[in-house]
Amino acid sequence: MIMIMIMIMIMIMIIIIIIIIIIIIIIIIIIIIIIIIIIHTYIIHYIHTLHIIIIIIIIIIIIIIIIIIIIIIIIIIIIIIIIIIIIIIIIIIIIIIIIIIIIIIIIIIIIIIIIIIIIIIIIIN
Repeated sequence: MIMIMIMIMIMIMIIIIIIIIIIIIIIIIIIIIIIIIIIHTYIIHYIHTLHIIIIIIIIIIIIIIIIIIIIIIIIIIIIIIIIIIIIIIIIIIIIIIIIIIIIIIIIIIIIIIIIIIIIIIIIIN
C-alpha cells in the first residue's frame, strides 16, 4: 500500500515537472519568435546586409544557449528524481529488513518461552 502511494507520488511529481518544462519551453519559443519578428521588421526598415548576418548569428547563439540551458535543467531534474527514487527504495528495503528482524526476534522469544514452559511442566511432573 505504502509502495503504491510512493509510486503515485513519484509519478505526479514527474508529470508536474514535465508540464513545467513544457511551459518553460513554450514561453522561451514565444519570446524567441517575438524577438525574431521585432528584429526582422527592424532589419527590413533600417539595417544593411552585414548587420542582418550579425543579428542572425546572435539569434542563433542565443537559441543554442537557451536550448543548452533547458537540456541541463532537464538532466538535473531527471537526476534529482532518480536520487529520490533510490532513497525511497533504500528506505523501503531498510523498513522491510527491520520488520523481518523483529519477526525473527519474536519467533525466537516465543520458542524460548515454549521451551521454558515445557521444562517447567517436565520438572513439575
